Amino acid sequence: MSGTPQAPSQASPLSSEQRADGSVTGGPGQAPEKIIRGIMLALVGWGVIQALGAWMFNYDPRRGLLVLVCVGGFLGFWLAALSVRRRRLQAK
Repeated sequence: MSGTPQAPSQASPLSSEQRADGSVTGGPGQAPEKIIRGIMLALVGWGVIQALGAWMFNYDPRRGLLVLVCVGGFLGFWLAALSVRRRRLQAK
């Protein structure tokens, strides 16, 4: 090894690249849509399990419905935030 720093031959997997159309790919803040979709599906599954448990506590369907409404509200808010972010990035 020499004492002089060498330029890396390839970019770091965490570095971001700018495409010709101006969009940015990669980087720690750019989670792929596939991962986000998987997380959302897992949250829906978790919400269904929680709603089932809430319903089985005393067989009151309002409890399970309340859990599902809360999970749906959270996912709706998250989707709206992602939509605003996407529009903001496209406007740049």
